[in-house]
Amino acid sequence: MAIAAVGAVALLTATPTLAAPGDASARGVVVDLSAEVAGVPVITADVVIGSATAPADGGTDSETALAITIPGALGVTASGTVVEVSATRGETASSANAEIADLSLAVLGTPVVDAEVITAAVSCPQVGAQTADTTFTGLELFGEPVVLVPNTPGVTASAAVTVPGLVGAALEATLTNVETTTADGATAIAVQAALRLSGSIVGGPLIDIPVGTVILAEAVCERPLGPTGTPTQPTAPPTDGPTQPPTEGPTQPPTGDPTQPPTAAPTLPVTGGNSSGLWWLLGTGAAMVVTGTAARLILRRSRASLEA
Repeated sequence: MAIAAVGAVALLTATPTLAAPGDASARGVVVDLSAEVAGVPVITADVVIGSATAPADGGTDSETALAITIPGALGVTASGTVVEVSATRGETASSANAEIADLSLAVLGTPVVDAEVITAAVSCPQVGAQTADTTFTGLELFGEPVVLVPNTPGVTASAAVTVPGLVGAALEATLTNVETTTADGATAIAVQAALRLSGSIVGGPLIDIPVGTVILAEAVCERPLGPTGTPTQPTAPPTDGPTQPPTEGPTQPPTGDPTQPPTAAPTLPVTGGNSSGLWWLLGTGAAMVVTGTAARLILRRSRASLEA
């Protein structure tokens, strides 16, 4: 038997769809296995052990101390206890968790998964980061200890099994671990096993049959909305355009048309310090005019006498 990491493995998760913010749910053991060889069923198992869904109007739903059994199964046996599954819806947070103890799962008479404790827990606060956590103690795949790293292709192993009508039959199992969060929700699946059956039909071709999945400890939640029923919006940014600084005290607007340049008043010369100087200038000017007029008359008379 060999254990190795393989390439990308599709997560065939039967995770319940959450319809609204604030939802939360948890499941303990989910088995969905089926296989036929030459038209004859060799593996059949379909059961959910432990399920909780948070009440729509708020509160907690839970189940505890459930025995792990698979009534009516063919080729599959299981034992252990679903210690608890719980889902809570609150005004400011939703959460869910699942815990399994002393698990033993066998397929076609071969032990496939064993574990002492397996847990999954999620928390979705209205404000803050969503969280998803898983743990497992004593986890074994086909009797060999394994360690799972979240959100990776996981660990694959195979073991020989006996199947009527099948030559060289082998059962392969890939275990993966899921811890995912988004801005609005979280999902945690402690262990998910994807099974395949291969071999050659007597006198026929080699076959490879997908058998199904087993989920061990699953929890899912979504963040509640705010009190107004919508996510909190950030404060609106300031409007476009520069912000004008406040003025320091009232400012008087300028007079006149602000689009026209100011008109400069001419500067007049200073003509004297009092009125007596002005009258003196006027008298002097008048005397000069009279003197000039008399001189012109005398000059004309003199010219006229000489011509006569």
